[in-house]
Order: sequence, then structure tokens, then C-alpha cells
Amino acid sequence: MSSVALTTKISPEGLEIANSYLQHGSISVVSHRLGVKQDVISEMLNRREVKQYIDTVYLDTGYRNRFKLADTLDTLIDKKMEEAEESEIYTSKDLADLLQMAHKMRMDEIKAQAELEKAKATSIKQQTNVQINDGAFGSGNYGKLMEKLLKAPDKDGLQ
Repeated sequence: MSSVALTTKISPEGLEIANSYLQHGSISVVSHRLGVKQDVISEMLNRREVKQYIDTVYLDTGYRNRFKLADTLDTLIDKKMEEAEESEIYTSKDLADLLQMAHKMRMDEIKAQAELEKAKATSIKQQTNVQINDGAFGSGNYGKLMEKLLKAPDKDGLQ
């Protein structure tokens, strides 16, 4: 889910607190800067949609961004390969270590994506609804009233 879609679910106050927390990294600093009690800040930061927004922004910045990380690693491998070709003096262990690291990172990413999909699939739970009716109209005041109204009149025409 993109951070743009998440911002529509977060209240303006929650978004302000989340962005301030991302900037300052401390509940006490956010509390002081925004003039809001720390327990209110903590409560807001613990909301599911705010946590998800913070996680999305955090993982999308700098070298935590999987694309930037992969690009940097590819650049590093390319430079190592160029060095090896130019100097003709290199150890295959250096290149193997870098390639192994790239492979491990890719496998970890695939595993994390699979776990996320599994978590999404299991979050949709099967629900069974059971309705119990006591009599034709159910129990309670409504059921009793309906039974009285529809009950056949007795000999005197009264119910």
C-alpha cells in the first residue's frame, strides 16, 4: 500500500504527529514541539494506520529503500569487476562475497514478501453466523407482540 493511500486514512493530527516523529525520532521532542501531552502522542503513534505510515516512509528513505540498496550493491559489484579487469589482480572471494550478499538480500526480500502475502491471506478469517429464533417471530418484546397480534381471537372476539 502506498504512503499516499495511507495518508487518506490518517487524521490530520495523526499525520502531523507521525511526520514530526519521523523528523525528530523522540516522543518527548514531538510532545514539546507540538505542545501535546506525551500520552496523546504515544496513543496516536500506536494506531495501526499511523504505524503503517511511519513504517512505509521509514523503509522508503535512504539506503533502507530496497531499490536504492540494490542499485548501490550493483554499482559496488560493477566497480569491483572493473577493478579486477584493470588490475588483473583480484581475489574471487571478494566478488563471491558481494554476489553472495546480493543473492542473500534478494532471497530475504522474496521471503519477506511471501510472509506478507501469507499474513494478508490469513487475516481474512472465516466467519460463521448463527441465528436462533425462539418461535416464529423470535424472542423478546417484538416476538411477543407479534404473537399476540396474530393470535386467533377467542370465543368472545377478544384476544
